[in-house]
Amino acid sequence: MNINNVLMKRLFLFLLLCCPGLIWAQMKPVTIIVTDTTDALIAGAQVRFGTSKKNTSVTQYDGRVDYIPTRSSIKVKIEAENYVSTSFKIRRTDAGKTLCIRLTPLHKKKTRNTGRHIRKGKGEKTEDGEVYYTLGLSRSLVYHKDGAKPELMYEKAALDGTGEVEEDISASSNGISAGMLTAGEVNDFAKWNLWNSVFAGSHKRFVDDWKIRTNERYTAQIVNRQGYPLVNRAVSLVDAKGNTLFMARTDNTGRAELWNGLVKPYEQGALFILCEKQKVPARRFADGIITLVLEDACDNDATADVFFVVDATGSMADEMHYLQAEMKDVIRRSQSAVPGLQIRTGALVYRDHTDEYLTRIARLTDDIEATQTFLDKQYASGGGDYEEAIPEALMATINAAGWNDDARARIAFLVLDAPCHQDSATLALLHEQIEHAAAYGIRLVPVVCSGLQESGELLMRSLALATNGTSFFLTDDSGIGGTHLKPTTDTLKVEHLNDMLVRTIIEYTRMPDCDLSSWQEQALADDPIESFLPNPTDEPNRPDAPVVRPEEVMQVMPNPCHDQLEVVLKTDVQGLYLIDMSGKTILARSTAAVGSYTFSVSGLAAGVYFVKAYANGRWVTVKVIKA
Repeated sequence: MNINNVLMKRLFLFLLLCCPGLIWAQMKPVTIIVTDTTDALIAGAQVRFGTSKKNTSVTQYDGRVDYIPTRSSIKVKIEAENYVSTSFKIRRTDAGKTLCIRLTPLHKKKTRNTGRHIRKGKGEKTEDGEVYYTLGLSRSLVYHKDGAKPELMYEKAALDGTGEVEEDISASSNGISAGMLTAGEVNDFAKWNLWNSVFAGSHKRFVDDWKIRTNERYTAQIVNRQGYPLVNRAVSLVDAKGNTLFMARTDNTGRAELWNGLVKPYEQGALFILCEKQKVPARRFADGIITLVLEDACDNDATADVFFVVDATGSMADEMHYLQAEMKDVIRRSQSAVPGLQIRTGALVYRDHTDEYLTRIARLTDDIEATQTFLDKQYASGGGDYEEAIPEALMATINAAGWNDDARARIAFLVLDAPCHQDSATLALLHEQIEHAAAYGIRLVPVVCSGLQESGELLMRSLALATNGTSFFLTDDSGIGGTHLKPTTDTLKVEHLNDMLVRTIIEYTRMPDCDLSSWQEQALADDPIESFLPNPTDEPNRPDAPVVRPEEVMQVMPNPCHDQLEVVLKTDVQGLYLIDMSGKTILARSTAAVGSYTFSVSGLAAGVYFVKAYANGRWVTVKVIKA
């Protein structure tokens, strides 16, 4: 035997016996997440490591407990009231992994893969149950109650005195107040062709980092017989055998965004759109929006949930206090942003696995003071490396925030400056939470702070697209914080962050009244959204181009319209587009000469739309009401 090998083995044995602390201190913990068969996280479960009762931990409100494996393997036993106990082994090679453990309720017959199918990873079948690593979902997803969120088992988490305020962050101290941070919106639904060029071009090298593909898009429109948009309807993209490939819920415009191949291989066969009992052949967005008509009455719920998910690690310290002021201002203003709308707010802060805490939460409530008080107590600390615990933060957000299943909008602003880790277990958990957010109708809106890199940019924009959201990027214009990433886009219109957040809440919650006749007149009034609508293509307003009034370029009639919209062009244009109030391009013509053009709008839901045209170096916009 080679003498060097012998010496190395003896040295390793010496370190193992005499200096275990030096070795274990470098190891990452195993994260155990305990759920029931409906994916509800179980808090308060007893987790015993080995045979000694002294070595017992209790899962937190997010179902999590961490353990650093100091042996080659150790037996773990999990017990929770009203559940069948489960035993399994953790190995030293599991360090850094996340293990998802499912407990079977005592009152139910023990079944395999209850609730939805999960691809089995390395695990040990025991007499008590079966352990699954978080390796991701299989192709066949089964959601409970036609997509409804399962019943949850949480209570509000207490801060227990650990969330002390580092310093006074009131508006009168340190010159900090709302309206200081600046940002720009990157709405990839608005500039769909540009996104495809980014996805397949400049950022293609990052797609394999995250294994999220947002390029094969399907859009479904769900309305009733009167043309009202129907909100919160579960819509699925299924294959020829009826297997669910992706599930989403309709938004305030009655539309749902669906994806083939988002986190699994692309399905090559025939695809279908399924909503309730209606099933129709699917077609990609480029070939048009699919409209389904249901026999439902106008029943728009007048509530909305707005939730803030905030990275509270040390790298956020330069902007944290400013963000707190902005979020509190948005919470205050959002209550009156849409007349007649009741808004609940909440917040969650997160760090990473080795920090003081992983997540803290203030559940959604109509008491805005409670959310503001929670935000006041938070400060940035910890972290240590670039990546943070985004999947776990999303898991707690989706499952523990207390979302209203009937709300017309569920919005989660994800405020951060770093992506998550890229090991297989973390990515599997991330993919799972993205699918769950989309299935529950939670729209993720990343707010990107200083420090994010291009790979993280692709992740943030993909999160937004997958969940029918948009992306915000802080800019250097405010002079606050470090250098901010300039997102890969054509133009970035800068505005104050707090105005942008409130505007998004308006865009995601405003709907036509059930009494269309009275709503039409109000909807035709001046609109603060109009000046911030993104242009569908990258042609800028040329400084040397003369300013023209919209009526000099085109006439749009009738307005309000119902089945058809006629656009009479008085000059040649390089682009003619119909977009909705969130900026999504609905219909388009690349070029059009002087003359009359007709858009068929019979399949679109009632609401506010805009006709945009690019003529002689200038964009012009006309608001249109679809009744």
